[in-house]
Amino acid sequence: MPIAKLFVEGNLDLEILNPILSGSPLLHMGGTKNSLRPRALSDRKENGVMAGYLRDRDFDFDPPDDLTAPTVDAKVDAKDEKTPFGWRWCRHEIENYLLEPALVNAALGWSLADIGQGIIASAATIRAYEAARWTVGVARRSLPPAYELETRPEGLNEIALPAALGIEDVQRWAMETLRTHRERIEKTTNSPIVQQHFDSFVERFNEKFMADPANALLWFSGKDILAGMTGWLADRAIPNPGRFRSQLRDWVIENPDQTVGLFPEWQALITFLRT
Repeated sequence: MPIAKLFVEGNLDLEILNPILSGSPLLHMGGTKNSLRPRALSDRKENGVMAGYLRDRDFDFDPPDDLTAPTVDAKVDAKDEKTPFGWRWCRHEIENYLLEPALVNAALGWSLADIGQGIIASAATIRAYEAARWTVGVARRSLPPAYELETRPEGLNEIALPAALGIEDVQRWAMETLRTHRERIEKTTNSPIVQQHFDSFVERFNEKFMADPANALLWFSGKDILAGMTGWLADRAIPNPGRFRSQLRDWVIENPDQTVGLFPEWQALITFLRT
């Protein structure tokens, strides 16, 4: 069934997606990315609303191989099958789409080569910073809230107790649970492993990678790319990255159909939400 209510993360998502979706589905601010799924599930279970959500990919996941459709982030049981109700962008966040050279060209008339060089110059400036952010992001995947420290044994029903409730039994479970959790944190934050991850990202983001603006738009934070373009934008009489983002946002709002035509992923999203 079509999604009737879609939770998104921020105000910029609302401003851009409202004209894109034209009220089908209705959009609602859902808060942080970790609150989107619970809110959509709650609406489904408690209110019978066909709710879904759309989140940023951020540093929580590597970019997918298929960039023609948003990645399924969560499924729910429906009629004996798993039905998607949550998706995440292929690119880092919505700013990464606003910086698409074809979109900037359509909005401001700048040449594709010019905007591409602006992105490349910014990416070169922030390359090491993005490698560091990816290093922390990879580590975070094994830490809370991605990995929960539960206060009851795994696999118990909602109203149920462990088979063994003696002091030694429950103490053994508690100690083992905490030991496993501690070891996971120690392993994840171990300096040699962190260094290895950082080095691998620095190597990935090499000169060949930097030569293609599409790589930066896929792997780097769009907000960081914007920040790195500050001087480049000033040379073009745009006082700050926020103003630049607003200009691109306003063009999208006025040209939703043309925007969708630039991104097969966005057209696929519309199809998913309305099918």
